[in-house]
Amino acid sequence: MFISIVQAEGNYKRWIPNTNFDYAYNWDSGKPPCGDTIAVFSDDSPSVYMQMNTTLKELRLPSTDITLILDNDFVLGFTDVPDNNPSCLSNGQEVHFNKTYPSDWFDPKNWCTSTTETGNCTDMVLESEMVPCSYDNVIFPKDSSFFVNVEAEMEIVVNTLKISGKALSTNTFSSFLKTDMGSRMFPKPHTGERSKIKISRRPCNNPLGCTCGNDIPEILQRICNIQKPYCVKQACKHPILFTGGCCEICGAKLTAEYGTGFKFDTLRNGLQRNQLDGKEDFKDVKFVVSRTSNDKIQISLTDKHGGLQSIHVATLMKADIDQDILSGGFKYSLRKIAMEQSGPAIHTPSAGARTGGSGGNGGETAGIVIGVLVVIGIVFAGLFFLHRRRSIPEISRFKVFDRISFRRPKVKRPHVEVPPFLRFSFRSEQVENVGPSHQGFENPIFGNSPLGGDKPMDLELMPPPLESEEQPTFDTSGFDNPLYDTYVQESLFSDAATVEIEEPRKEKSGLPED
Repeated sequence: MFISIVQAEGNYKRWIPNTNFDYAYNWDSGKPPCGDTIAVFSDDSPSVYMQMNTTLKELRLPSTDITLILDNDFVLGFTDVPDNNPSCLSNGQEVHFNKTYPSDWFDPKNWCTSTTETGNCTDMVLESEMVPCSYDNVIFPKDSSFFVNVEAEMEIVVNTLKISGKALSTNTFSSFLKTDMGSRMFPKPHTGERSKIKISRRPCNNPLGCTCGNDIPEILQRICNIQKPYCVKQACKHPILFTGGCCEICGAKLTAEYGTGFKFDTLRNGLQRNQLDGKEDFKDVKFVVSRTSNDKIQISLTDKHGGLQSIHVATLMKADIDQDILSGGFKYSLRKIAMEQSGPAIHTPSAGARTGGSGGNGGETAGIVIGVLVVIGIVFAGLFFLHRRRSIPEISRFKVFDRISFRRPKVKRPHVEVPPFLRFSFRSEQVENVGPSHQGFENPIFGNSPLGGDKPMDLELMPPPLESEEQPTFDTSGFDNPLYDTYVQESLFSDAATVEIEEPRKEKSGLPED
């Protein structure tokens, strides 16, 4: 069997705390007194069971009554000689018995759940079922004394109750509470009354299963008020809360409604056999089937890998139950099934590997690291270009950066005065007069490159007189150019407003004019 199953009926609940003399945690030094130490009991001390032979320098009892329960053949000696045993505080100091307050019946940590009266403790899933249920057998072990708080003024129902090996009924237990030893083990509250403990002696024989009874609001609230401060942060996102639980956990919950012919054991054993037996991958899953006080069947699953294994198992179980419902429900006799699960696990690569994961968490981490490095690179590149832009001169700056950003550099375009008959000019929103005609203008680009120290050259815009143009020469051995030395119309280079248009000549055609 590879899965932990906690049966929800007929368990043994064994009380853990005690007030024994030799129990180290009952003393303020963390060690029981021995050698030449002084054992001190306060007025609020409960009954103390002394079962081991020991020596003391002094035993100081309270001014009020105290009950010391001595085991058979118990021997207590007194001495001033130190004990060289490392476990003893042999320096004559006082050691105080500090178990002066009762342990609460409704505290889940005070109970050990087992399938036998003296068996090993089993990990439980629901806090409400860690405390004795109505069908459980309660054991207060032999050879121990106890200090139990039952002041909640509630009705506690258990199947059986044994104290120091003696089985009690409801009436005999009530009589025991009236004795000196009983009143010290189960002290009366300062206000109110003790909870009434009813011993039913009725084990769970219902084929539908039995309700624990501790998930009703009054009892569950009392249990959770004690347990919630000890809830730990879970290794998953969005943990869920089971019915009857106090702490949110990682895992999955199946809630079902049963129909005619339903049997509790058939469902539990069938899910175990069909989905879990012989499967090594699911060995760490805790699985419990219980019947809640609202008459539903709850299947609770959790594990120590962030819930990944238990969610996978719950998915298989739900698919199995859904298929049975579609087929008529002859196998499990359930009518409806719903599933609730926690979110993804947090930093549990081993769990991912067990459930078929492919190391997604490692890939996510690598992706995050790469993304951060890219962002840092972009930021540093931006700061570098910004610094370079501020350090490059205004005129030559665009040569580097505007070429990168593909923007046209903004350069002031000069306006040059030219003779009217040419009628051309450079225009810009900002006009700069660079001087009279025949003086040209300075090219703001030429000669200002950071790579060279050449001086700018004057650019002459006035064309030379036509008379000074160098005329082309031709080889006299060739042919004559028919256009050479032809008549040049002055109007081509004159102001259009002052040119007189010459009417074309009309040839005489011999026709009368209109």
